[in-house]
Amino acid sequence: MLRNRRIFLIATLIDALGSGLWVPFALLFLVHGQGMGLIDAGTSLSTGALLALVSGPATGAAMDRFGPRALLVAGNVVRLVAFSAYPLIHTSWQVIAVSVVAGFGDRLFWTCNAPMVARLTSGRDTDRMLATQTVGRFAGAGIGAAATAVLPTITSPWAFHLLAYVNAASFALAAVLIRLLPPSGGPEAELSRESSASGSWRAVLTDRPFMGFCVTHTAFTLASASKFAVLPIVVRDLLHGPQWIAGTAITLGTVVVVTTQRPIVALLAGRSRTAALIGAATLFAVSFALLIPLEMVPLRVAAGLILVTSLGFSVAEAMFGPTGTATAAAAAPAGAEGRASSIFQLSWGLPVALAPGLLAVLLSVSNALTWSVLALTCAAAIPALLVLRRKLPGALREPSPAVAA
Repeated sequence: MLRNRRIFLIATLIDALGSGLWVPFALLFLVHGQGMGLIDAGTSLSTGALLALVSGPATGAAMDRFGPRALLVAGNVVRLVAFSAYPLIHTSWQVIAVSVVAGFGDRLFWTCNAPMVARLTSGRDTDRMLATQTVGRFAGAGIGAAATAVLPTITSPWAFHLLAYVNAASFALAAVLIRLLPPSGGPEAELSRESSASGSWRAVLTDRPFMGFCVTHTAFTLASASKFAVLPIVVRDLLHGPQWIAGTAITLGTVVVVTTQRPIVALLAGRSRTAALIGAATLFAVSFALLIPLEMVPLRVAAGLILVTSLGFSVAEAMFGPTGTATAAAAAPAGAEGRASSIFQLSWGLPVALAPGLLAVLLSVSNALTWSVLALTCAAAIPALLVLRRKLPGALREPSPAVAA
């Protein structure tokens, strides 16, 4: 079992690094490598990402039928094909088509990842593995952000194409590693497959505590998607300050998540997941509230607030990310883990897809309104978690059992 955990962790770290790197690199690749306009590239990527969300429920049902390993392999193969095609596309409709395929591969991975982790681990070991994957994702994003500072000085499209092909190769390697795992994660996995016949969408959608947790979780994912999304615009257009303020805040936040994720999970061991999530919601709410008066204070004070809140955002991210995913995996109805995971992934996908438009509307009204809405949304998650704590005692209230090293 330990060998299987290590193989799966290595495979998913490779996957997370590749996925994280592409997030800040995608627009740069399409604009400088493929010669597209900025608006066309951004709109096409967003459209493809939204269309790919439709595949979520189908991937959940498929996981309940075939198990997570087969679909994790398929997800990496799908993205291998998509990233191999990126250097060949030059128009909006081609970008939409390829990004839909890549998004479908992402849905396969994220829908099956937590159930696979749950089959290979137990107790706080689940949180630890998910935390390590988060470190890989943020490290990839950090490498991608560094690449965006260097690559505009490179004029040859082949340099951009090479990075896409390397990313495709990383997905191929991840697929091979996951293929080495046994089809069954053990007796519990076999029992899960046998009970999948009784699993249904009705079992998931009528499970009010689980659905309530998914709805509550959207407050965290909206906060995660929003925390740095409009900072460059706020600094430049509202504060009329230098861009190093936003760049430093984002870089600092990435470093904090990468370096503190595992220590924070270790610190939370033995405490209830409710406490961890309430702590994260509180940190998010306070950090957003500190940004409300940005336009009312001197630029030096505003810069200090932005840097301080970047620390709060990152610690909150490290607290809620693996904890929320582990909670959803523990609360999923038996026999319908795949369907449940696909619903939970919508609590990630929808806020991430809708955040740019929502933030643009709020920011067009005022800076204070933007951060006030986000602060109140995070604060509203606290009473919701206290109610869910009584309804999901196994997943939220009780500390996870100790796991031997």
